Amino acid sequence: MKQFSLFLLTILVQCIFNSSYAQNVKVPEKDIIEVIFGTNKNNKKPENDSLIPRKFYTSILPIPGYNPALGFVIGAGISTNFLSGSANKTHLSNILANATITTRNQFNLYARNMIFLKDDEWVLQGDWRWLIFSQPTYGLGINFNDLPNTTAKEEPMKFNYLRFYQTLYKKLWGTWYAGIGVNIDRHYSVVDQLLDTTSANQYLTAHYDYSKLNNIRQDQYASVGISLNLLYDTRDNSVNPKRGQYAKMTFRINNEIFGSTRSHNTLYYEYRTYWNPTKMRVRPHIIGFWTMGSLLMSGKQPYLEMPAIGWDMYNRTGRGYIQGRIRGENMWYGETEYRFPISKNGLLGGVGFFNLTTATDEAKKQKLGNEFAAGFGFGLRIKMSKKTNTNIAIDYGMGRNGSSGVFVNLLETF
Repeated sequence: MKQFSLFLLTILVQCIFNSSYAQNVKVPEKDIIEVIFGTNKNNKKPENDSLIPRKFYTSILPIPGYNPALGFVIGAGISTNFLSGSANKTHLSNILANATITTRNQFNLYARNMIFLKDDEWVLQGDWRWLIFSQPTYGLGINFNDLPNTTAKEEPMKFNYLRFYQTLYKKLWGTWYAGIGVNIDRHYSVVDQLLDTTSANQYLTAHYDYSKLNNIRQDQYASVGISLNLLYDTRDNSVNPKRGQYAKMTFRINNEIFGSTRSHNTLYYEYRTYWNPTKMRVRPHIIGFWTMGSLLMSGKQPYLEMPAIGWDMYNRTGRGYIQGRIRGENMWYGETEYRFPISKNGLLGGVGFFNLTTATDEAKKQKLGNEFAAGFGFGLRIKMSKKTNTNIAIDYGMGRNGSSGVFVNLLETF
């Protein structure tokens, strides 16, 4: 399946690349809606007319596909963009939601929001999800079979998961914001499928060992707290930036008083920057850099609530690896991506990317930076809406030990 997807992606890119650049005339910009349904010839508005405040611009994407963590997937995603105020004073807001079912009896419901109110005076940022889920884990830290004294094994688990993160920011000055948030993680109906503590040939999983060592209940647990947040945002477009920077820092206080299984505090940071070396406004070449980190400042976290690749707000980290393949008490992630146009009409673009991850395993004395897992690959971008610059992203990523996967999403990776 992976090889077929890669072959199909390569052929599609090559064919349209050749046909598009064979033309020597200027081609009007198009998106996938116009390609499928055609252009309304009665529409007299210029192609580059500005967005209308308080009007919703919506893109809907069917989600058929295959993912190593999910099996075959069917569902739908919706991305809605709008301006709460004038375009020169207010960032473009986005609400992204999707629902899927899979051949592994999983049900996944996600809703994320990044809403800028009038003149960017207030900002809402949220990540809500409810999952009936199953997923293997592989222990903590950078844990691959090509490392000395390492025999990483896939350990399947079933669990239900509820996440509710919502933060309200107030502008301090310029592009700086401060905010307070509510953060809830709850895992319940947890089943550690390989765990065997009774037979003669016992098998103790990483989830069991960690939970017993730290006196944490294994069938259900929660992290509930409040967060103090700083935000800096100079991006020209939060949906698909061509320039600017984004930075965020969150100190989260999880306490048993709030309902946490174990009291613990974490510090999270994220930084993104975008550079346009060609200085072109239309169909530019963009080099982006993204880094994020999560540090445990005190206490102990439940196993499945530790930072892990693919569990960030938009499930975009770690292209090249199955979701949750790398997990640890602390984690650092960095990625760079080169974005370039393919077709002259702006319908198709491409990306190449490279990422690095490091994570800790305190029981084995593995620290941040001791070992890294690299991922790399390429992708296709299909213009879903030229109005809001929303793309469908199809990526093929490869990682350590022959790990690979195809990743399909609405919006850019970062």
